[in-house]
Order: sequence, then C-alpha cells, then structure tokens
Amino acid sequence: MSSLISNADLLAERRRYFVEAGGGISLPVAGAIYWIALGILGSRLETREWALAAAAGSGMIFPLGLLLQGPLRANFMKAKSPVGGAAIWSIVAINLMWPLHFVIMDIDPELVSLSLAVAMTLHWPVIGWSYGSKVAIAHAFARIAAASFVYYAMPDERLTMLPFAMAGLYLIAAAGMAAEVAWTRRKLGAYAPA
Repeated sequence: MSSLISNADLLAERRRYFVEAGGGISLPVAGAIYWIALGILGSRLETREWALAAAAGSGMIFPLGLLLQGPLRANFMKAKSPVGGAAIWSIVAINLMWPLHFVIMDIDPELVSLSLAVAMTLHWPVIGWSYGSKVAIAHAFARIAAASFVYYAMPDERLTMLPFAMAGLYLIAAAGMAAEVAWTRRKLGAYAPA
C-alpha cells in the first residue's frame, strides 16, 4: 500500500508553512514578556501571590502574540496548512494541565514555577514538527534542562531566576526561528511565500 503523501512532500509542506507563518515568532516573544514580568514579580510578591499572577498572566500570552504578529512579520494566524492542526491540539493539551497546577498551587505554591515551566514546554516538540523547525524542538529540551537546573540549584531564586531563564530561552528561540525561517525561505527559493 502506498502512502498518500511522501515524506519529502510532507517536509516541504511543513517548511512552507513555517515560512508562511514567519516562524510564529510573535508567540515566543510574547512568552518572553510573560516570563520577564514573572521574574520581576518574583522579587515583589509572596509565593502564593506570584503563583496566582503566573496563572492569570498566562492567559495573556496568546493575545499578546496576536498583537505582535504585524510588527514581527509573523502572521501565524493567516498561515494555513493541514499540519497546523497538530500544533493547535498540542496547545489544548498543555491547557489540560491546569487542574494539576491548581493542586500544586494549593499544596506547595513554590512548585508552580517548575510545573508551569515544564507544562508550557510540552507543545514545543509538536510545533517544531509542524514547522519542520529544529530550533523549536531544541528549545523544548533546553527549557526542561534549564528549568530543572534553576529549580534545584537556586532554591532561593526560583521565582526570579527561573522566569528570567525561561524568558532568555524564549528570546533565543525567537531569534533562532527567525534565522531558520530566512534560511528555509532561501532554500525554498521561488516557492517560498513572501
């Protein structure tokens, strides 16, 4: 039995989608802004208040990403592809973690910094696959490693250094994905969307 689409055609579609979406870099930039705000709040709020702010603020990442699409030339909402649905469902999946975050917040609010950092990473490998982006996949592994390291190595700085580390990795991912989009656009040549 032959497949409906070859691996080469599927990869070409994923790369085309990546270029058309501008790498979706407005979302990691929005995520960086969220984590920077949490890092600042980490030195000003009690742990439980910080955890509540983190929960409430997470709902602003997507709307902020939408606002940043134009200035960053990353109109991911206009980009259409059959592979795009995988990323949407992976975002739904990370939001299914909220009952667990709230239980953690109730038992030990200091754990929320790690639970959010990890759970908000779960969709990155799927996004990386959807876009054919090695940077997005590498970002997921780097975030898990950095979040775990900061959480255990800097227990007194969990509410500041962990968010700042996440913000830094988001910005590195956005820059890497922008470079990857430019490289992919050149590789696609005349077939690349403007």
